[in-house]
Amino acid sequence: MKERKPNRLQITTLYNLLRLSSSISHLKQIHSRLLLLGLHQHQHQHHFIFAHLILSLSQRFSSFDYALSIYSHFPNPNTFLFNAMLQSLSLSTQHQKKTISVYLLQMRNAQCPSSRPNCFTFPSLLKSCAVAFSLIEPIKEIHTHVVKFGSCSDVYVGTALLDSYVKVGDLVSSRQVFGEMPVRNVASWNSMVSGLAKWGDVDSARKLFEEIPEKNVVSWTSMISGYSQNGYFYETLAMFEEMGNAGVRPNDVTLVSVLSACGNLGALGLGKRIHGFLDENGYGLNLFVGSALIDMYCKCGMVGDALMLFERMSEKNVVVCSAMIMGLAMHGRGLEALAIFEDMRRRGMQPNEITFIGVLCACCHVGLVGKGHYYFCCMSEEYSIVPKLPHYACMVDLLGRAGLLGEAYQFIAKMSIKPDVVVWGALLGACRTHGDFELGERVAQQMLELDPKHCGAFVFLCNAYSRAANWDGLTKITKMMEISGMKRTPGRSWIEVNNVVHQFFAGDKSHPLNDRIYAKLDELAKLLAAEGYSPNTKAVVYDVEEEEKQQSLFVHSEKIAIAFGLVSTPAGTDIRIVKNLRVCDDCHSAIKLVSKIVARVIILRDGNRFHHFVGGMCSCKDYW
Repeated sequence: MKERKPNRLQITTLYNLLRLSSSISHLKQIHSRLLLLGLHQHQHQHHFIFAHLILSLSQRFSSFDYALSIYSHFPNPNTFLFNAMLQSLSLSTQHQKKTISVYLLQMRNAQCPSSRPNCFTFPSLLKSCAVAFSLIEPIKEIHTHVVKFGSCSDVYVGTALLDSYVKVGDLVSSRQVFGEMPVRNVASWNSMVSGLAKWGDVDSARKLFEEIPEKNVVSWTSMISGYSQNGYFYETLAMFEEMGNAGVRPNDVTLVSVLSACGNLGALGLGKRIHGFLDENGYGLNLFVGSALIDMYCKCGMVGDALMLFERMSEKNVVVCSAMIMGLAMHGRGLEALAIFEDMRRRGMQPNEITFIGVLCACCHVGLVGKGHYYFCCMSEEYSIVPKLPHYACMVDLLGRAGLLGEAYQFIAKMSIKPDVVVWGALLGACRTHGDFELGERVAQQMLELDPKHCGAFVFLCNAYSRAANWDGLTKITKMMEISGMKRTPGRSWIEVNNVVHQFFAGDKSHPLNDRIYAKLDELAKLLAAEGYSPNTKAVVYDVEEEEKQQSLFVHSEKIAIAFGLVSTPAGTDIRIVKNLRVCDDCHSAIKLVSKIVARVIILRDGNRFHHFVGGMCSCKDYW
């Protein structure tokens, strides 16, 4: 009996049904019909419809195993079917590594014209290689195949190639590909800008950004995200303002990057405006935006607002919960942070490494040593999470703050991984707080072995010799600092007034309101003296007269920022300061009294945590 061939109408109808199908069940029925018509038996002629079936299963329903099973029944697939399978596999993190084996089979059959790789083959393959393997070698090998099969001039292949090099950190090769592209589209420019920014070369990224012929929202977002991720928070906000002036509407990725910068600079006004923009434009409290807003409010000192936002979110995941836990921990509200964590556990939500950093910080800031030990063990025993250096640093900090310096030292000695300067630094901070300069000297020497230019270790030794009036030792350490080329990180403080962020350094006299700021500092000095305040000059390391030591303390950056806040805002307004370093003992004592004298709430975020100063008291209860 002669085989009946399917007619054009049947094929067209099935193809249209394939495009309109709304469930896997529909696709299975279409698949059955294709088999009944024998379309799989026609050599290459009807492979296109099976290719669309494979793509539909993968793209719309993530049914990758089913797609693979269909593909496996074709002993000699043509290029169209190969490319569909490669594209499907590239969408699945679980199956991305299989793209190589599928591609190698295609290469073995490349002598047949209908099976040769083309410009649609390489983008999916390159994407999978960069994500699944994170290695340069497979990408370079595919690069040679791109040349061999004449796909170099294709703009999409070129963009995929440079993007793959960017993902594995090979900026030299990505620049070379970009430079050799005969045609570039906006995606090519954006990928190169994003890559340079991602790997820290923000200056080159900015120069290239300025050369983009037609910038779109992705172009602006690439630059804004690059600035934010590399700690250029001022530049992030300035670029965002430029974007608005250019009339480009931001997307949620843009806004999340700007919210991060707002949080790090304490720019609450702008952060609130972005929140309003998100609400007004229907972005909604999705997990991505919600976690960014919670982080911003927490870092700007508005932990109550962050909590309200957290409670309003109908859906929560580990990222959102971790952001809230970390925020509460920063504000010293450890018990509330642990309550959220325990609620996560009851709900069966799997915590991650970041969650446990927040949990351990929560224990640390309120001195819950027993709880900290329990949760540290819980990481590996209950959740199979191997502790990393930040977790060890949290535990050392927890023990050190509680005055258990010997136990902290033994804890470091028993670590399963080599401690870094952050771990040792946590113990060094505890030695400074509790006045154990003998142990501190040993710890500082350990840190200098790991990092001969470590600022914190040198400063501790300077302080130790200064307190002991050991000027010869201080001179020796100072010379070592000069030889090493170590540069002390300058203290900086930021304050937002009328939606503008102002920055101050120690002794800063560059501000337009400089005269009023220093007049206010003099006034505060007299009021503090009347309250019985005496400057704590032990923190000043240099062998100078007592009067000079006291004067240097009065011009620390946070005090200048507070004075500016007092002369620039109405009475009763909360003053919010962000400082890049840990607040010194003298400033902490002085600010407590200032909050009482001026009847203002002063909220300071230093390098470790938040301090809420109200009526002469601090939320940290002097445990920081």
